[in-house]
Amino acid sequence: MHYSGKKKTHTDKNVLITERETGRVSYLSQTYPGTAHDKKIADHEAITYTVDTQLHKDTGFQGYEPAVSKTHQPKKTT
Repeated sequence: MHYSGKKKTHTDKNVLITERETGRVSYLSQTYPGTAHDKKIADHEAITYTVDTQLHKDTGFQGYEPAVSKTHQPKKTT
């Protein structure tokens, strides 16, 4: 159940939200098996944000668009 399929190892995942300026952890999700996708974890956790939040996310959250003022995501390289 915890086998991720990557690097032949068993892993666990958490979604972690930090404040950019201070580095302080503002949210830590439950632990999920390594096979779980980042976006599905975020959807399942139903994380709420303040309206003026600017969200910087990695490519694992493609399609995750919560109600925030602005989202930033790097372009996926090919």
